[in-house]
Amino acid sequence: MGGLRNREHILDVGAGTGRFAKLLCETNPVVALDSETAMLRIARTKGPFECVRGDGRRLPFRADAFDLAMIVMVLHHLGDYAAALREIARVAHRVVVATSDMATRRLGILEEAFPSLPAIDRDRFPSIPAILDALKAAGFRGAVVDKRAYARRLTTEEQLDRVRHRYLSTFDLLPPGEYERGLRFLEAEMPRRYRDGFEITAQFTFVGATK
Repeated sequence: MGGLRNREHILDVGAGTGRFAKLLCETNPVVALDSETAMLRIARTKGPFECVRGDGRRLPFRADAFDLAMIVMVLHHLGDYAAALREIARVAHRVVVATSDMATRRLGILEEAFPSLPAIDRDRFPSIPAILDALKAAGFRGAVVDKRAYARRLTTEEQLDRVRHRYLSTFDLLPPGEYERGLRFLEAEMPRRYRDGFEITAQFTFVGATK
């Protein structure tokens, strides 16, 4: 998708705890950028890559400092994502955006438990056409869209623990009382419906472009 070659310089925007930077630094120089000091403190333990605290909408780097910038499941956290893409266009020659396409989202037991989830996420996640328009406005060309399926099998209790730890940021945006009601629903229903384990299925959408 990004046409990555060894030794090319990579910027990981919204790197969090450095999960992807850890993988990429084995072959490429990587800078992990995040706005949260606590996240970067963990990232620094993951590998020999540089960690920088900063705002994705005001990147603290010179023009054309990177061959590739990646922004993985972060765009929806940025109020002005178009500004972030303009900044990425300033500092990088290519970009790869990973996101969720709400237009093709499959509904499951989570949405049954938390009925406000889909509408909240539709408001949060930019549509793929909107991302393509913002990339073009930022100066990127030749955008390519690729969708990849993801599956992971867990025990029912493992999935319930993830919900208890609010693994989706959208849980914090639910109307009052909905999270608690939904958790009780899952604790009652999941052991009954998924005795042999629970499979998470999702689809990630990748958008790549170059200047």
